[in-house]
Amino acid sequence: MAGEVDLELFREPSPEGEGQERTAPRLMVIGGAKGGTGKSLLAANLAIYLASLGRRVVAVDADRIGANLHGFLGVPHPAGVAPYVPPLPTFLAIDEEDGEVQEALPFEDPASLVAEGAESSGTLPPALGVPGVVDTGVRGLRLLHAGLDEPARGETARRRRRDLAERLQGLDADWVVVDLGAGLDHSLLDLWLDADVHVFVTLPEPTAVEGTYRFVRATFLRRLRRAVEAAMEGSDELVAAGGSLLDRLESEGRALPPLDLLRQLRQEGHPFAELAAATMADHDTFFVVNQTRLRADLELGERMTSAARRRLAVRLEYLGYVDFDDTVWNCLRSGRPLLIESPGTKASRSIEKIARRLLAIAAGKYRFAPQPSVPRATHHDLLEVDRGATDEEVRRAAKRARDLYAPGSLACVGLLDADGLERLRARLEEAHDVLLDPARRRPYELSVFPPEPARASERVEEADAGPRPPPPVITPETVFTGPLLRAVRQSKGVRLEEISHKTKIGVAFLEALEKEDARSLPAWVYVRGFVMEVAKFLGLDPEHVSRTYVRRLEKTHGERTGL
Repeated sequence: MAGEVDLELFREPSPEGEGQERTAPRLMVIGGAKGGTGKSLLAANLAIYLASLGRRVVAVDADRIGANLHGFLGVPHPAGVAPYVPPLPTFLAIDEEDGEVQEALPFEDPASLVAEGAESSGTLPPALGVPGVVDTGVRGLRLLHAGLDEPARGETARRRRRDLAERLQGLDADWVVVDLGAGLDHSLLDLWLDADVHVFVTLPEPTAVEGTYRFVRATFLRRLRRAVEAAMEGSDELVAAGGSLLDRLESEGRALPPLDLLRQLRQEGHPFAELAAATMADHDTFFVVNQTRLRADLELGERMTSAARRRLAVRLEYLGYVDFDDTVWNCLRSGRPLLIESPGTKASRSIEKIARRLLAIAAGKYRFAPQPSVPRATHHDLLEVDRGATDEEVRRAAKRARDLYAPGSLACVGLLDADGLERLRARLEEAHDVLLDPARRRPYELSVFPPEPARASERVEEADAGPRPPPPVITPETVFTGPLLRAVRQSKGVRLEEISHKTKIGVAFLEALEKEDARSLPAWVYVRGFVMEVAKFLGLDPEHVSRTYVRRLEKTHGERTGL
């Protein structure tokens, strides 16, 4: 998981100065696999967290089925209900002579009293029109009920989500946090794709997991459809091919995995095949697992990430989990927001961690979990290990894969059928056996990882060109850097391939160490091990080299823990 973020980067309230044009607010949308996953809980408390950092926030309830965001913010329904006026007592007129009861009339016309009370007390809603943005009692946080689930009082029809996006851009706020609700209709998917930050909420149960994968497929196909339509507008030659692809997407529905669609398009030589590949590479979905109770629930997110990468070939990025906590129920019953009523509980702390990671995403500081740089569908890719993985790393990876793709695995619900799981497990066992057998592993890797002639020749020329440079001066106080390690290596006439062959560290990682390319490196704990192995190979003090190298990179790039 990405490291913690310095909240001071986000704490300025960014007020608007005089004469300065107001910028559109940043949009964060919260979706869910089905009703009851915790979308409204997360949306309400993320909005509260942003407001606590000094931001002007509007929480928007755009659920078309049951809008209840107001309940998690502890405020009444913004649309309200029709005002209630208790009936006035009636007085019976009795004839004094015969004692008969005359027609009973109210003391006074109730309609006139309602109008008078509304005008004098001001307790009724300001008008019977569309309710606007209302205060929540939390400083900096307001609530907008979009009116998608039922018409607001005074309206004849409920609003449409398609009309909501433009209204949100006009809100006077720094952040707009939208509770989308559940569903797969096009207006919901478009709002999701157009958001600056989005997060999907699921549960550790089969129906929710299956709904998560269905939503990922739907958003990808919607994104691809939009890309195809844009390409058709710019080229008359692509209209026919684009139209046939759009018809295929419509007829085959949302059940087609992105990887299967790409394979079909490439086999046909379809002109939009590479557009589909680019859309897959750029498509990511951030998600949260709510109401975790067991250890297996905590591991579900990472397993879903691996399973989605294997079957769908798109990024499903796990942001974290929210523990099952009775405090959530108690706060909802008492009408108090969770982060305000019980900020120290398990659920509150989990939501705060997720909020910090979402801020990192918005600031462009979030680091995706590094993936092995190996060809797809190879033994290394199946086990998710690098070319230089040790035997122990292969064994651990194989165990993780067996657990992930075991019969009845929760992470595979709605993703792999029984026959597909059986074939995949057979492939995993084959990968395990080949990579643990030196006699089979070496020829396999030579066939899968052919040498790159251009880059290899460049490194040979680098090592053989002219006399070696003098070794750099190293003292007990020397702070090791990537360029310094490179200088030591060059002074010894050593090529990166030689170090890789001995240490089993991929050449790409060795290059990243020398260039100090943090984006291409894994978590610091692995970097420390890499640097120690390189130092041993070069005859340096491994403890001193790894300590100074990693400490300096941590100060430069921040703490990293990995997912």
